[in-house]
Amino acid sequence: VYKVVSNSISFQDGTFDSYSLTAETDLIKIDCYLLGSPAGGTGTECSHTIKGEKITEFLAASNIASTDELRKLAAKFSATEWREIHSKIQQFQTDVWVWNETNWDD
Repeated sequence: VYKVVSNSISFQDGTFDSYSLTAETDLIKIDCYLLGSPAGGTGTECSHTIKGEKITEFLAASNIASTDELRKLAAKFSATEWREIHSKIQQFQTDVWVWNETNWDD
């Protein structure tokens, strides 16, 4: 299920994972909520941001001409392509935030 709002594209894969990608000339950001957690909980929430020169490096490495093209591509991504772009953005991130749910039943 896709949702387009301004410079952001949101996607939910029909099970649990969801992604939101913002692509602007000075910022690329992906927010994710993913099934599973290294702490034993239900999910992991994360946010990865690319700013500055790293945007140019990311786009070149991804063979994408611009953030506008990235948004257009993301609007048609499959669940696999969302996982791949998430991984690729992590390689060039300038800022990251991750929260892992914990299983308190132990």
